[in-house]
Amino acid sequence: MSGEDEGKVCAGGRGSSVELKSLAVRVGNRTLLRETTARFAAGEVTLIIGRSGVGKSTLLRIIADLLDEQDAAFRVTGRVELTREDGIAVARRGGVGVVFQDFALFDELSPMQNVRLALAHRPRRAHREESLAPAALLRELGVPTNVRTASLSGGERQRLAIARALAYDPDVMLYDEPTSGLDTATAAEVTKVLAATQANHPRTSIIVTHDFEALTPIADAVYLMDSDEHTLRRVERADWPRLGELLGGKVKPAPPGRQLATAGLLPRWTRWAAGRTGEFLAATSRVLEGCLQLPLRLIPLWKSPAWGIRFFWHYLRAVAGPSAWLYVAIAGAIIGFVATYFTFRFLPSANYTKPLLIEDLLLSMGFSLYRILVPILVTILIAARCGAAVASDVGGKRYGRQIDALRTLGAEPKRYLLTGILYAFLLGTPLLVAISYATAAATSLAVFTSTHPDRGPWFWQLHFHRELIMPGRPWYVGTNWLLGKTTLCAAGIAMLAYARGARPKDSSRAVSQGVTSTILWSTLYVLAVHFVFAFFEFQ
Repeated sequence: MSGEDEGKVCAGGRGSSVELKSLAVRVGNRTLLRETTARFAAGEVTLIIGRSGVGKSTLLRIIADLLDEQDAAFRVTGRVELTREDGIAVARRGGVGVVFQDFALFDELSPMQNVRLALAHRPRRAHREESLAPAALLRELGVPTNVRTASLSGGERQRLAIARALAYDPDVMLYDEPTSGLDTATAAEVTKVLAATQANHPRTSIIVTHDFEALTPIADAVYLMDSDEHTLRRVERADWPRLGELLGGKVKPAPPGRQLATAGLLPRWTRWAAGRTGEFLAATSRVLEGCLQLPLRLIPLWKSPAWGIRFFWHYLRAVAGPSAWLYVAIAGAIIGFVATYFTFRFLPSANYTKPLLIEDLLLSMGFSLYRILVPILVTILIAARCGAAVASDVGGKRYGRQIDALRTLGAEPKRYLLTGILYAFLLGTPLLVAISYATAAATSLAVFTSTHPDRGPWFWQLHFHRELIMPGRPWYVGTNWLLGKTTLCAAGIAMLAYARGARPKDSSRAVSQGVTSTILWSTLYVLAVHFVFAFFEFQ
């Protein structure tokens, strides 16, 4: 399909125009764009080209409104506006669909479920296209439905990402380097897919790429992101044959002033201390903000309750699934065995003291296991195991752009992920503590019975729970304290795991570092909670 023919197809299409008004973008000391004004016409296919590293993907994120408060390095001024042909303004979150360079698919979901996730969050519109039904989209784009998402080929994953974005029915489609890393033949196939998609579902499409050879045949307009002048300027059609020449300019060296600013004039240790102090203050403010917002985060403000429950169930299995039961049960068995066997095995002058102290020893074991030892041990293990699992999951979603994908689908990550994580920990932690204590008590009973056959299980039962049972109460004494500290531990672990996982990730190493820091800080947090509670609980 020629550019002229494609322009005719798009001209009658639907969509919104995208206008950049005095947009300026800086990343640290580096300028990506000076004040820039540009307009991408409704229903047209626009290419934004430029050399690798010039900031094309960053511009795409700005258009899609995907920069958040954690992107502190970015400074953006100006506006991005979406306007329909009838003059109605369109919100970027809700009006823009994104096909990410690495696709940002949810591998734990099937291809059909990936598309249904977008469909469930589609904005309510007066019209509904039958061709945007999940089954129809997957069939049209040739995506198999009987194969796991993780097992799809690269081309199938890309077409699935297109299907998911289309199912959301956005006014504007953004494509991030759709032909990156592909050979000429495969790039030509991708171009055909994009052309067919635009023909069958016409709307405003913006493609950022450095591969102009493959994609200019389907373009209506081309803009050059110039790294030398820091501008975004339209390239006239007559100059399209010269795009290679336009992209081949030399990179200007950084001016001396910038080099000095980058090198820094302060001693290294001073800059290190200042940076760490700033990070500490920023982290402290985020923790305080998170604590204040905790009641709000517990409200399930899900646009789709079915998908909100699905994400909650996903994290509940990660936090308190059968493997976690076995994990804490083994820990309970170990501590129950150690507390019982070694107490009586190494009791000083056992022949004289045991008959006098055996009832009190059993009483103290039951009390300490229920009120102190099991809660501390289990919450530390939850901080290490479950906190790491959740931080890894969220970190993988951040690195794989699934969190950005949720935002483009109108599914706020903090509502779907953080709320589900909070409930998973708040419900799972008391359950795991109960399982561990039950195992510890059963192990203690078995050890005591085997080492004191003359006393029997009735003697253990009579004295082990004596300090915990109060007539007229259906629960053990101190249960309120137990629930208080385990709930506080659970909420803190959940917020730390999410916060560490959701921080910007630029490599798999950053994901691993997030997991490690989650284990460290959540363990310290749990110990601090138990330390503080000990002062008030046992006065």
